[in-house]
Amino acid sequence: MGGVQWGQLLWPLLGLLAFVFLPWLRPSRAFLAGGDSALQTLGASPVLWIPLLTLAGTLALSFLPRRARAWPTLALGLVGFVVTAFFIVSVNKPADLGAVLTSLALLSITGMALSDTGVIKADRFIASATLWVGLFLILFVMFPLFKVLRNAFGESGFSLEAFRSVLSSPAFFVLENTTTPRSETLLVQVLTGIGGVAGLAWSLWKRYALWPLLRTTVLAALGTAVCAAVLFGFGALRNSLLLSVSVATASTALAFAFALLGTRSTAAFGPYLFLPLGLAGYATGSLLSSTPETQGFGLLFKGLGVLAGLGLAWWMTRRRTTAARLLNVFSLLPIITPPFVIGFSLIFLLGRQGLITKGLFGLDTDALLGPLGVGIAQTLAYTPIAYLVLVGVVRSLNGTLEEAAVTLGASRGQVLRTVIWPLVRPGLANAFLLTVIESLADFGNPFVMGGSFLSTEVYFAVEFNPSEASVYGTVLLALSITAFLVQQAWLGRTNFTTVTGKPLQSTLTPLPPVLERALLLVFMVWVLFVGAVYGSMLFGALVKLWGFNNTFTLEHLRNLSTGSMDVFLNTLKIAFISAVPVLMLSVVIAFLITRQKFFGRGFIELGSLLSFAVPGTVIGIGYVLALNSGFGYMTSTMLILVIAFVFRNMPVGIRSAVANLRQIDPSLEEASTTLRASSVTTLWRVVMPLIRPALISAVVFAFVRSMTAISQIIFLISPDHKVVTSEVLSMVERGQLGDAAALSALLVITLAVVITLMNLAVNRWGTNSRGTS
Repeated sequence: MGGVQWGQLLWPLLGLLAFVFLPWLRPSRAFLAGGDSALQTLGASPVLWIPLLTLAGTLALSFLPRRARAWPTLALGLVGFVVTAFFIVSVNKPADLGAVLTSLALLSITGMALSDTGVIKADRFIASATLWVGLFLILFVMFPLFKVLRNAFGESGFSLEAFRSVLSSPAFFVLENTTTPRSETLLVQVLTGIGGVAGLAWSLWKRYALWPLLRTTVLAALGTAVCAAVLFGFGALRNSLLLSVSVATASTALAFAFALLGTRSTAAFGPYLFLPLGLAGYATGSLLSSTPETQGFGLLFKGLGVLAGLGLAWWMTRRRTTAARLLNVFSLLPIITPPFVIGFSLIFLLGRQGLITKGLFGLDTDALLGPLGVGIAQTLAYTPIAYLVLVGVVRSLNGTLEEAAVTLGASRGQVLRTVIWPLVRPGLANAFLLTVIESLADFGNPFVMGGSFLSTEVYFAVEFNPSEASVYGTVLLALSITAFLVQQAWLGRTNFTTVTGKPLQSTLTPLPPVLERALLLVFMVWVLFVGAVYGSMLFGALVKLWGFNNTFTLEHLRNLSTGSMDVFLNTLKIAFISAVPVLMLSVVIAFLITRQKFFGRGFIELGSLLSFAVPGTVIGIGYVLALNSGFGYMTSTMLILVIAFVFRNMPVGIRSAVANLRQIDPSLEEASTTLRASSVTTLWRVVMPLIRPALISAVVFAFVRSMTAISQIIFLISPDHKVVTSEVLSMVERGQLGDAAALSALLVITLAVVITLMNLAVNRWGTNSRGTS
């Protein structure tokens, strides 16, 4: 039945120490800045006697047997926590470390008591961890989203004035443009009628009953009206919808093509690399011959560069290098590159002095920038992300189904169309949804390349009218939810399971030869374009002024040491700090939702994933509204950046840990419990060693994403806590393109090294784990 335990004594003692010695309320943003402790404010706030007495009472109760102390401890802990939380919220002043630790101590006491009483059928650690996780999700996910919605519908009372102002603004959406000779409204009405007639004709052809006929006709007319309005309208809503759907379609199609190449192509890709590598060698020779000392050797350097590129392509042809080898490299590029850096590099290629526009075609135009350039940049940035989603789906297909189709006389094309395509629909839907959300939330590319989009309108509205910014954020949230619902409707209730517990011995059907060659040509163009994008970034960092003075220089690299290096090191520090909580929360939450059954498990699973499904700009607005005053006042501090990164990146770590935990037999943990090990011991000594590669990947992903993020923190950065991405944007805005290119190159190279070390660590520990298991 147990006497006193360390955990039962630790939390009351910690709470009392925080109550007596640590400051409870902050006079400013800084923690531990000299405020009064709760003991010193008892006279002015008598309600604080309640948490003091409950802490003392639970400390005394800890010496009683478990059965005798369980219910009284639960009552005292719950009352103490509720009163403390009410005081912190109602006083409307920033809470300091003393209030935070006292609240967490009382919450832990309540959790342990819930375990002792049997209300939560788990040990004390699991019960306390459940309450901690629930509190964090409420404070840093649900509360910010609630503030966005509340601010959009009226801070002091329900009002649609902000919605009316935004929705009626031409900057948001307008259909009829008086500057065009045509009538967009009439055009949409005509197309709507055509859509309705088409829906009616389809229903009659299918011989639908009356209600399905009406439903199909109305939906066809509404769908046509929406598509026509988006196509012919104007404004940020129209631009964002058209951009996100176009980018998602292009990225998903390219990713699916590359996934097929990566898993089913055995042809050598070397012959397709002669052109890209030859051009790369020519560009390198041009750069080396741009200095006054080497200008006379231009033809020699260019010739040697071309020969080196062609020689490398010949060597890769002899080695029979396949597209799959290069796809593994190109799939990592978006992870180590901020999306807007691609847009920034496209300026070097497609701007007025761009290599393609000015150098190849002699055009003095920026028509390829703006919305078109943003679409190209987002496609380049998000196609590899969609590829990472789809390549796993394509690899996991059951080859026996394809063999059965071939045995029945199906050609390779028929297998692709009738077997592979239907089975990859969930992966296509997930890739499309992910790309839509990323495109809607992208702030950097539209900011760098121009254009009116919802994400940029949010940025400009925050400074002048936070209510309108909340409306834009609500619209972004609604669009993301709509995309999710459309995805679910497309998938329906179809069962896509093809992998069972039975051993499989089958080979995947190769691609049709014509399709394989076509896809290899597409991938060659992709390699050429992506290489040009990253090469232009490096080239811009090593010349004086791209397009005007292409003389080789190291000036931009030396400029990094004058101020940008401090920003870079500060970003490294923030990223490292935020990666640790991601690891801890990922393990605990994954363990809770896969191994425990308790009331509220669905809330924790939904809340932990919500911050990733919501566009980053919406989360950023929510943090500004929720944490810019009151008990959570922490804007313009490093802490708010860390919190934003933790809860934005945590869902990836959770899903990775969940996927690995579901492959581990629970009997291993049951054996540990049988040997009287606590949940903490089981997690540390059994679970974590088995999922260590996944955890390393999650931590590195959180670190890398913290280094490259911009949308969720654009509203949270301050002069004292700048990050690399915001510094690059500022440089572009000031016209310091060479310095911005140098800082971007430093970021990409650093993260490439981190990813390489991560892969080595995962391969090493993964091998060790397989050996021990």
